[in-house]
Amino acid sequence: MRNDRDNVFKGFQQSIEGLKGKVQFLETSVPVDKQMEYFRYSENVKNDTRPTSIEEQIEILHSQESSPKELKYALAYLAVSGDIKAYRTIESYSKEHEDDWTVMSLVQAKITLESELSDEKKIFISTGLGGKGDKLRFSAFFKANHLRPFSNYQRELIEKEMSYAIGRRGGEVEEVKIAENYFTILFLINIDANIKGLFENAIDECNQYGNFINNSFIITNVKLFSEEDIRRELQYK
Repeated sequence: MRNDRDNVFKGFQQSIEGLKGKVQFLETSVPVDKQMEYFRYSENVKNDTRPTSIEEQIEILHSQESSPKELKYALAYLAVSGDIKAYRTIESYSKEHEDDWTVMSLVQAKITLESELSDEKKIFISTGLGGKGDKLRFSAFFKANHLRPFSNYQRELIEKEMSYAIGRRGGEVEEVKIAENYFTILFLINIDANIKGLFENAIDECNQYGNFINNSFIITNVKLFSEEDIRRELQYK
C-alpha cells in the first residue's frame, strides 16, 4: 500500500475510533458520486416548503403516469419523512426498481426512521463498495514480481494464504480473481482491522516459496478496479 493511501485510511480508522456501538455501515454499492448527488438533492427536498403530503407522494410513486422527475422527488420526500408507511412504500417499490436512486432512498428512509425510533443516534457510514453488518467491503489489487505469470502452484497458494489471512481476522472473502500476472480480492472486514499488516504477512508467507508477489499493493473501498486502473498499475514494476 502506498504511503499516501495508507495515511488516508489510518485517518479514516482513527476518525471513528470513539464511535463504537454507534456506527452502522450502509449495505449498498452505489458509486460515491451518485450517493453525493442523492444526498444533496434530498437535503433540498427536506427544506422545500411546497404544499404536499406523504399520501400524495405515495400516490405519485404508485402512478404509471408519473414522470421520472416526479418519481425522483417522491422517493426523496418519503425517505426524509421518518414515517413508517413511507419507509414500507419505498421498501416495496425497491423490490421492482433497483436503480441507484431507489437504493439510496431506501437507505435514507432506514436512516431517518431508525434515528426517529432510537434513543441513541446512530452514525451511518457509506462508501462506494458498501458493507455488510459491522464490516466494510474492500477491493485489493496485487501484482507479480517483474510481472511474471503465476504458476498453477502459486495460484493455489495465493488463494489459500489470502483467504486464511482474511478469515483469521474475522473477515470474509467474497471473490478472488487471479489473472496471468496480477490478482484482486473482494472482501469484508471490520474497520479496525490492520488490513495493511494482514496482507503484508500473507505476502511474506507466499513469498517464502519463490518471492513471486510484489510488496506494493492497493486497497480501496471506493470502487472495483477497472481495466484502465489495472493497466495503469501494471506499468509500475
